[in-house]
Amino acid sequence: MTIARYAYGQARVRARKSFLPAAADAAARPAPADRAARFAALLSDYALVLGAFPGGGGLARALLGLHEIENLKLLWRALDRRAPAERWAHLWRPLGSLATLRLEDGRDAVSLPDVLRTLGPPLAKMARAIHAAHAARPADAEVALDRWASRRLLDEARALPPRESVARDLALAVVRERDLDLVRRARSYGMTGEAAAGAAVLLPDEIGPAPLRALAAWTPADGPLFASLPPALARRAGGRPAGWDELTTLLRRARRAQCARAFRQAPFHLGCAVAYLLLREEEERSWTALCEEAPPQASAVVERVLAAGPMAAA
Repeated sequence: MTIARYAYGQARVRARKSFLPAAADAAARPAPADRAARFAALLSDYALVLGAFPGGGGLARALLGLHEIENLKLLWRALDRRAPAERWAHLWRPLGSLATLRLEDGRDAVSLPDVLRTLGPPLAKMARAIHAAHAARPADAEVALDRWASRRLLDEARALPPRESVARDLALAVVRERDLDLVRRARSYGMTGEAAAGAAVLLPDEIGPAPLRALAAWTPADGPLFASLPPALARRAGGRPAGWDELTTLLRRARRAQCARAFRQAPFHLGCAVAYLLLREEEERSWTALCEEAPPQASAVVERVLAAGPMAAA
């Protein structure tokens, strides 16, 4: 039965992958503007993986949970600033039946504690603890929420059996990128380099806290970013990034190459399922960026988005 489910899942994932747009096609045609419809399609892919791949549910839910954390952060900021729903509801990521937090629960909420009381697992206990610790500092709460979501994904990746090394490495690549994004945002959050290094969940083990503190302190005046990269990160990037944007693009390209290799893996592993979900996530990210960009900058955004996107992954 398990082998049959894997075979079914592999066939479905490979079939759906064939519909990913090639870079040239994506650049030539307008981005789908209906965010709810795009998310419904993405949720269908998650439902496929959750139903067809034994042992992959925890990792898939942790990946989907990255969207739910963004919804919680959005609602947290809105209620903290007393922003009316018409100013932020269009940014909500509609997760349908897979959601723990619903837009309806927050749209007319009077306070954040009222919303947090409606949460179920796995968000409930974590969100209340973070609110109790950081109610006076929303920026710290946001960092704590991001850290929890990354830790959840990291724990699920490490819990995979040794045979699932491809799926685990793909998930770790996502966690690594999230750690670096947190370090990049440290100054805007008013964080010290020490705090940024402490908030990361994977890179402190891989490269140590001192290089993370140095990266958090980096500015363009210090010279190209690649000169400050630890060797392990430079090898993963596979290039010489001058700044954070270039580093992000290089890491996403490297992850896209990992996804392509996952589809050449022997059957009956989670690797191709995780690879497909990550390619679909990048496609969604790309379309969102294209839809939100003003027309005068559209061509430049297309080039930047597609360079790091999922399109035409072999």
